[in-house]
Amino acid sequence: MADSVVSFLLEHLSQLLQREANLLCGVEDKIISLRNELEIINVYLKTSHQGKNNNKQIEQKVLSQIRDVSYVAEDVIDTFIANVSIYKKRNVIGRMIHSVGHAKLLHDVAEKIDKIKTTLNEIHENKVKYNQESTDQSASAREEEERTRSLHKLRRNVEEEDVVGFVHESEAVINRLIEGGSPRLNVVSIIGMGGLGKTALARKVYNNEKVKNHFNCRAWIYVSNECRVRELLLGILQNLMSNHAYEFRKSKDKKKSKKHNEAVNNSQDISNLSDDELKKRVWEILKWKRYLLVLDDLWKIQDWDEVKDAFPDGKIGSKILITSRLTEVASHTGRDPPYFLQFLNEEQSWELFSKKVFRGEEYHSDVGSLGKQFVKSCGGLPLSIVVLAGLLANKEKSHREWSKVLGHVNWYLTRDETQVKDVVLKLSFDNLPSKLKPCFLYLGIFPEDSEICVRQLLHLWVAEGFIQETGSRDPNDVAEDYLYELIDRSLIQVARVKDSGVVKTCRIHDLLRDLCILESKEDKIFQVCTNNNISFPTNPRRLSVHSSTYHYASSSTNDHSCVRSLFCSDPDCFVYSNEWKWLCKGFKLLRVLDLEGKYFFKISSNLGNFVHLRYLRINSQYIRSVPDSICNLQNLQTLDFGSSTMLTTISFPYGITKLKHLRHLYTSGPIILRGRRSDGEVMWNLQTISSIVLNKDTTYLIEKESFPKLRKLRLYISSNFKGDVPKMLLSLQHLRQLNKLEIYFDTKDWPHWQWKINYKPEEVLQILKHLRYLSILKIDNALNLLTCAVMFPPNITKLTLSCISCLNDDGMKGIGSLTKLQILILTGDNWFSSEFPSDSFFYLNCVEDGFPELQEFRMEHLPIQNWKLVNGSMPRLQILVIHNCYKLDSLPSELWSLTTLRKVCVQKPSNAMAAMVQKLEVNNGCEVIVE
Repeated sequence: MADSVVSFLLEHLSQLLQREANLLCGVEDKIISLRNELEIINVYLKTSHQGKNNNKQIEQKVLSQIRDVSYVAEDVIDTFIANVSIYKKRNVIGRMIHSVGHAKLLHDVAEKIDKIKTTLNEIHENKVKYNQESTDQSASAREEEERTRSLHKLRRNVEEEDVVGFVHESEAVINRLIEGGSPRLNVVSIIGMGGLGKTALARKVYNNEKVKNHFNCRAWIYVSNECRVRELLLGILQNLMSNHAYEFRKSKDKKKSKKHNEAVNNSQDISNLSDDELKKRVWEILKWKRYLLVLDDLWKIQDWDEVKDAFPDGKIGSKILITSRLTEVASHTGRDPPYFLQFLNEEQSWELFSKKVFRGEEYHSDVGSLGKQFVKSCGGLPLSIVVLAGLLANKEKSHREWSKVLGHVNWYLTRDETQVKDVVLKLSFDNLPSKLKPCFLYLGIFPEDSEICVRQLLHLWVAEGFIQETGSRDPNDVAEDYLYELIDRSLIQVARVKDSGVVKTCRIHDLLRDLCILESKEDKIFQVCTNNNISFPTNPRRLSVHSSTYHYASSSTNDHSCVRSLFCSDPDCFVYSNEWKWLCKGFKLLRVLDLEGKYFFKISSNLGNFVHLRYLRINSQYIRSVPDSICNLQNLQTLDFGSSTMLTTISFPYGITKLKHLRHLYTSGPIILRGRRSDGEVMWNLQTISSIVLNKDTTYLIEKESFPKLRKLRLYISSNFKGDVPKMLLSLQHLRQLNKLEIYFDTKDWPHWQWKINYKPEEVLQILKHLRYLSILKIDNALNLLTCAVMFPPNITKLTLSCISCLNDDGMKGIGSLTKLQILILTGDNWFSSEFPSDSFFYLNCVEDGFPELQEFRMEHLPIQNWKLVNGSMPRLQILVIHNCYKLDSLPSELWSLTTLRKVCVQKPSNAMAAMVQKLEVNNGCEVIVE
């Protein structure tokens, strides 16, 4: 991880030299010199792992020393910047008074940089010296090679344990191998996290009698991430030859046996053959056969590309079964989607545990209840269950003895002698590109079993400097690529997905999380603190506090001067002035501050002292005003005060427009600006404003093109506003990169819903037809909008209209004419849907040729009594969801003639609708769900 530290420091220094030249006056030459030195070291770090190191211990020590010196350099420069920024804020008299102190500051930092460069040179000289003195490393190399072989053997033994719960899974894979489909050669892939039992499932399939009888030639080859192509070819050929020798002895067809014997045995020593000759030999053996090859634990696409030419396609149903942790391997090797292996459920986990521990013997109920808690801690991972069961099987099966293990399961599982760390993490981690390693380890910061918000995670990666080489691409887009790569490598699990198919939340298996924490502690990447773990001996760069802020602040005696990221995850904590003082005094160099506490009522006026801050998140619904000092946070990229669920405004200083590097601005309520306007301020990087009041200030900034790169915007139109709303909405044409727009209209209360603004719906929304760049539109409190022929933006792909009070044919015709619309969501009001007057209902008529590209249609809380779907309407519909539309008793018969329809979900249906759906006989493969 030393290369990540150095790379980040180089990026940091380059940005300082570009953007903060005025703060570096007097030491600029020293910093340029240090940067040049670090560039040379960075090249060394990126190339050192490619060759064989003479002495691994020396190499590790060198990397550790380089990392520590880089941290020191970072501290020196960041402290200098923080002090100079305070000096620059003073007036002329103040600078004169402190001029001596400033001169001393310049001298001290110059001296410290020289000392750092000297230390770096000493590290390099010692490395050269001791590498030359280390003459005989062959024994060490042999020892490491032997250890690697034994670990591979252990991995195979553990993964091939007779795990349970694979009845359905094995049937599914067997069907892919032998049932139907094309007779051409095809690849079937089993994908999953390390330790999930991929090899065990493949072995069960391989040894199945049905499979044995279907294929007349089978071979099993273990690949591994360290396999060389030649070794792979030799392994395949030796495996095939031994199987053929057995077949030839049993063969009654002497001519056929002789023919194959000649093809196989015309060379006395296959080890002397070239790679191409080996491929030809494999081809000759297989070309007349319906064969099954298992390539177990395939890691590299290149390995497949090198050997695939050796596998003939006789078009007689031959198959290749691959197990891998990498989805990209499956996508590259085969046409069919991979089979994703899932975690064991509680029943399967307990069955496996009992089988390994009790072996059919009786046990006391107290021991059984403890055992079930152990099993739950394993999170459905078969490897964890097998290893833990092996440990407990040799202990006394008593409550007293087993209670010692309770609460320390992952500690037992990650001890060196269990090798779980190697099987589950080491291979996956070592195989990661260097750019992904810090991103993966970072997941250990989040609390156990938590769903991690993807939006938050991506912003954090960017703020931490993990996303460096982006070219012209947006860093968040690159970060999203990193996320999906970690998902494809089975290191991150998808938890929830948005309507668009984008991952909304993710999680990490508890065992992986604990291993991330262990790995990070060694490299001082971060430290997790709980009520039982307040103090720590090292100086971590990041601190994640999983206890109350008050408890930690009052109990900890740790030095926080080196901490760059602080996470406080207690949602119920109160933060008073004392905690703010503690934060401002002890964490001056913070780049990331993430406070989960929902009981934040006031933000300290000293917030502006965190001059290095890039990411600020305070998840509270009670913040009503943000201090002027926020304008001092010139490095701020993300400001997150919760999701936009509240209607109470939050006051921001107008000077926030000076934050040139701000990318994303999230608030729990709509922003209202205060203070005097400052002309000419352009927020070149701002992409997101989660909610802002539409008024003269907002309109002025939009018209002056202060947000040239804004992509997502939510406008709150207040009932108190008396301005020209249509004209103000017309100003949105200046936002040429605006992709997503949400408009919230203030309304009068139920049951007399109506807009409070003095304009008709069509007058307001006709303006939106000019927004040609817009692709996602949401209108909250649409009310009677769909009673007129509204012209929506022409390039809309997703449209959401909420709190609809009525609709007619004109409104539906307007939506149906949108030629690019793919997702349509129409909702009533969740609170009052059951209180509509008994005579209040809608007719939903979808005209011919309407909704030409619609793929997903959702209706929620609407009093629809009848739905008419004309032939030719919604020809591409795939997903239909109807939730709590209690007056709708039937679905149009034309719906079932749609060949693209894949899923129909009816939630909280009327009795008549439930009865109708249950009698349906759908023949087009559509899944019908009633909930």
